[in-house]
Amino acid sequence: MIERELKLHVPQAARAPIAKALRAQKARRTSLHACYYDTATRELAHARIALRLRKEGRHWVQTVKAPGADALTRIEVNHVRPGPTLDLQLYDGTPLQGLLAALEHPLLPRYETKVTRLVLQATLDGSVVEVAYDQGIVLAGGLELPISEVEFELVSGDIASVFDLGEQWLERYGLILDLRSKAERGDALAAFAFKPEGASASAEAQANAAAGLWPARRAKTPALKGKTGIAAAYQLCANECLSQIIQNTAYIAGVDTALAGKAAHVEYVHQARVGIRRLRSCWKLFKHHVEPAEAAAEAQLRRGFGLFGGSRDADIIQLTVEPQLIDAGLPAYQPSRAQPEPHARPETVAAGAPLQSALLRLLRQLVVLGEPANTPTAADANKAKLIAAQLDGIEAGAPVRATSDSRSDDAPALRPVLTKRLNGWLKKIAKAGSEFTSLPIDKQHDVRKEVKSLRYCLDFAEHLLAKPELRPLRSSLAQIQAVLGDLNDYYVAEGYYRPLVQAQPQLWFAVGWLRAAQDHRKTLAQVLFRKLDEHKPLKK
Repeated sequence: MIERELKLHVPQAARAPIAKALRAQKARRTSLHACYYDTATRELAHARIALRLRKEGRHWVQTVKAPGADALTRIEVNHVRPGPTLDLQLYDGTPLQGLLAALEHPLLPRYETKVTRLVLQATLDGSVVEVAYDQGIVLAGGLELPISEVEFELVSGDIASVFDLGEQWLERYGLILDLRSKAERGDALAAFAFKPEGASASAEAQANAAAGLWPARRAKTPALKGKTGIAAAYQLCANECLSQIIQNTAYIAGVDTALAGKAAHVEYVHQARVGIRRLRSCWKLFKHHVEPAEAAAEAQLRRGFGLFGGSRDADIIQLTVEPQLIDAGLPAYQPSRAQPEPHARPETVAAGAPLQSALLRLLRQLVVLGEPANTPTAADANKAKLIAAQLDGIEAGAPVRATSDSRSDDAPALRPVLTKRLNGWLKKIAKAGSEFTSLPIDKQHDVRKEVKSLRYCLDFAEHLLAKPELRPLRSSLAQIQAVLGDLNDYYVAEGYYRPLVQAQPQLWFAVGWLRAAQDHRKTLAQVLFRKLDEHKPLKK
C-alpha cells in the first residue's frame, strides 16, 4: 500500500493540550511496541528500507517500508503475524527477495520503539485524514530518545486536506515540521549506541559524542537525467533544497539537539541558510517553466533567512574573525553589549509559526504539483505505475520518482534549457567581476550572491553536464566564493568594531587590519574573475 502522511514534532508545551483535545473527541488509545531489524553494518538503512515487527494492541504486524515519490509518501507492505517472529519468506517472489538474499550479514534487532498512540479520523472537505498523536521512546543499546509527534495520514480524498489540517494544528499548538521517520531516528541512535564508546561510555563522553548524533543536514545532488521533464526536474531540485531547510530548521528549534554544542548550532544555522539560498537559486533556474512559489511563503522564507543572518554574523565575528585579529596582535578591549548579539534568537525564529507555516506551504505546493491527473482513469493508471515503480525501487534502494518525470514530446529538452541560463549567468558574472575592485560594496555583494547561485545551479545540473567542462568551472567558482566569503566577513567585522573606536581607540588596530585584508581579497577576487572569463560556455 501507499502511505501518505505529514509528520510534526510536538514540543513540551503542546503535549497536554493536544492530548486533552483528542480525548475530548473520543480518540482511541492504543499501545505500540516495535522492534526494527537490520544487519550490524546497516545494509537495510543504506538501502533506505525499514523492516519492523510491531505489536499493535493484541496483534502482531510485520512491515517493510521504503521511500516514495515525495517527502510525504512511503511504500508500505504489511503482514499480520501470529506472534513475535520475523518471517522473511513472506517476501518470496517480490523485489525484496533478491535484496534480502544478498545481505552480507544476518538480520538482528537494532532498536525498539515504545509508543502510546491517541488516534482518530477527521473529515475535512470530503477527505478523511487519520490523526495519530504518539508519545513514547526509541531505544537502542541502553540509550533512548523521546518520541513526541503527531501524524496526519491521508485515508481518502485530496492530499491538500492533510496540509490544511496540519497547518491548523501547527498554528494552534506551535508544532514543528520534522519529516524524519521513527526508523531514521532509531537507526541513528543505534549507530551511535553500538559503537565501542556508545552506551558503555561515561555520561560525559556520551553527552559529548551525542552532540554529533545529528549532524547538520547538508546539500545533496539531485540525479537529473536527460529525459527528465522540466517540471519533474524542478520538483527533484526544490524538494532536495526544502528538505535541507526543514531538517536544519528543526534542529535549530531544538528537536533532538539539546546536547548539541555551540559549534553544532552554528552549523545548523549555516546549513539552513545554504538551503534557503539553494531553493531561491532553484526558483531562478526554473523561472517561467514552472509555477512560481507562493509569494507570502517566499517572503517569510526571505525574512527567516535575514533573521538567521543576524545570528550568523555574530558567530562569524566571534568564532572566525576575532581569532585572526588576536593572532595578529589585537589589543584587549571591552566588547560591545549591543553587538554582536543577534536581533532574534535562531531557535525562536526556527520554532515560530510564521517560518514553520511558510515551510509547510512550500512543501504543500511541491507535493500538489506532483499529483497525477484527477480524472479516475488517469489517477488509477498512475497509481498502479507508481506502486510498481516503488516496488522495483526497493531492490536498488534508490529514491523513488513519479512515473510522470519523463518529458512529453512537445516539452523542451532539459539540458539545453538549463545550459542556456547557466551560460548567460556565467558571462554576466565574469563581466561584472572583471572590474571588481571598483564596484561599490553593495554591488560586490550582488556579485557574490550570483556566484553562489551559479554554483548551486551547476550542482543541480551536475548529472547533465560533462565532467571535463564542469570540474574546472566549479573549481574556479569555489575559489572565488571562498575569497568573497572572507571579504564579506571582514566587512561585517568592520561594522562591529568601527563604532567602538571612539571610546576604545586601540580598536583602530582592528579596523586597519580589516581594511588591509579587504583590499587584498578584492584584488585577488578580480584576478580570479578575469580567469573565469577564460572558461568556454557549457555545451548544450
